[in-house]
Amino acid sequence: MQENFRLESLPLFANLSQRQLDTISRALERRAFHAGEDIFVQGAAADGMIILLSGEAVLFRTDPDGGQSPLATISAGQSVNQECLFTEATQSATMRASQAGAALALTRSNFARLLEEHADLSSAFGMGGGRGTAKISPQFAEQREDEEILIQTHRHWWSFLRTAWLPLLLIPAMWVAAYLVGTQALALALLGLSLLLPGIALIYFYLEWRNDSVIVTDQRIIRVNRTILAMVRQVTQVGLESVHEINFEFPSSDPFARLFRYGTVIVKTAGAQGNLELDFMPNPEQFQKLIIEDRQYFESRQAQRHHKIVRAELQRWMAGEADDDASLSPNSAADDEPPRPVRGANGYLSSRIEMSNGDIVYRKHLSVWAQHTLLPIIVIIASIASLVLSVALVSPDLRIVTMTIGFVALLIGCLAYYWMDWDWRNDLYIISDDTITLVHKRPFFLQSLRDQILVERIDNVESLTRGIFAALMKYGDVRMSLVGADEPKMFHRVSNPQAIQQEISRRQHKKAERRAKYDAMQQRQILGEYLDSVNGGSVIQSPDPAGAQMLDAEPIDPAGTAIDAGAIRSASNSDRNRPPRLPRKMIQPPPASRPAMTNPASVRRPQRFRADEPDQV
Repeated sequence: MQENFRLESLPLFANLSQRQLDTISRALERRAFHAGEDIFVQGAAADGMIILLSGEAVLFRTDPDGGQSPLATISAGQSVNQECLFTEATQSATMRASQAGAALALTRSNFARLLEEHADLSSAFGMGGGRGTAKISPQFAEQREDEEILIQTHRHWWSFLRTAWLPLLLIPAMWVAAYLVGTQALALALLGLSLLLPGIALIYFYLEWRNDSVIVTDQRIIRVNRTILAMVRQVTQVGLESVHEINFEFPSSDPFARLFRYGTVIVKTAGAQGNLELDFMPNPEQFQKLIIEDRQYFESRQAQRHHKIVRAELQRWMAGEADDDASLSPNSAADDEPPRPVRGANGYLSSRIEMSNGDIVYRKHLSVWAQHTLLPIIVIIASIASLVLSVALVSPDLRIVTMTIGFVALLIGCLAYYWMDWDWRNDLYIISDDTITLVHKRPFFLQSLRDQILVERIDNVESLTRGIFAALMKYGDVRMSLVGADEPKMFHRVSNPQAIQQEISRRQHKKAERRAKYDAMQQRQILGEYLDSVNGGSVIQSPDPAGAQMLDAEPIDPAGTAIDAGAIRSASNSDRNRPPRLPRKMIQPPPASRPAMTNPASVRRPQRFRADEPDQV
């Protein structure tokens, strides 16, 4: 790079690896200019990003009456028009060199070519869809498109070996028994069983150890527990925004914990019910450090994303675009038309119904309906059969008695069926963008409970499938731990609990994005009013969204005095704008050495990896 300029000093490229920075550097075009020369002019097409290497330039806008309004001073190391890399726009101001110098240009066409040819760059800028994108692991099929796995690990290997001693001890015991028996056939049978039975036991214990995993991404912490014989699958996830504290400890009652370097990592949330305890974790100190760095990176990335949203909103404000009143609310806009079923309502026994307003209504699994209505249905069938038999076989003298009993039984059966069917049909779990509603009703107005939960108050979401019938019929429970609540909220015996868990997680993610959008719009209003007052109301007259380019420069007022706006920072201030590196994946150290602790200042964004590679934890 020329003039000793470091590309990573710009916030847009702060998170890229050195190889990615070199790739972008080769696509930059050098442009020289003289004092008084226009680098770009107002109204022209903005073809990309401009980085000033040396010299100085001034941004100003020409008013309809011919007057010029200064906007900002651009110094060496600063950039403008970053947004033009991603969208077509026209210049809303003129950039004129006040001193001779040079600049680097990254055109939109060159940038699009880089994203097309380099999948890692496309992923780094959140574009996705590039060639060579890594496939999602089947164990983590619910991975979000913008979610990156940092570590996918299992419990320490000692948790497997400590259960394997019994099968290993059984082998010599059966050999001794085979030697002591006098019958040759029985001895051979014992020798065969001494290899078969312990071998089956060892394979089972290994699969039990291998089935359990812990996944840490740049957004969540996920624990998956499976039990083969009991047919139990439990998935627990905690969002990084809910993590308040990370502790680890070596079990004092386990002498092997410090010897083999494993322990218990405790992830604490705002609510005690949402805490996540991870036992037998290898290298607990390093694991704790990874989650802490991950949490810090998550906060910095959220702040950077918020900064981009604010700039985009200022862009709209400067372009004079009207605000949509509904979009100013962080909650979903209510539709005047009552919601109606659009999918899943055709069947009489639908357990999942999509509504026109985007809500999803869940009922308990169909097996619950069958279990509750089985006896009333049997009573109804038996009473109808008794009425038919009474007419055909019973004498007229006794027919009035038998038919009366049959009619009473039929009435009772119908009322019981109505009660049970109505009860199943009106026990609802409703998931919307802002709330989760649990409805529990009884017929004839005997009971009507409606419990509503805000999605942002959910700390921990857990799905649980237990038993062979639940596994075969794909039903289970969903447990939600809430901030400040003593008891969790439950979805009982619902179809596909893992899908419901991911739906709740997706709604939480969308809610956080809408909240960030709302906060950015509020901040934009404050900044917009401030800029409007400083520039005498001329900024809002810009017809072009590219006017947000001034945010990368030092704003000045018409008199030439620098504006001290804390929310508008120079692109050269890399210390405050650059987020920390994404935490590096954990590598299993040699058995004889202690695990090396990662230096946070030197870590780079990791590549996705599989947990079954031998060199991973």
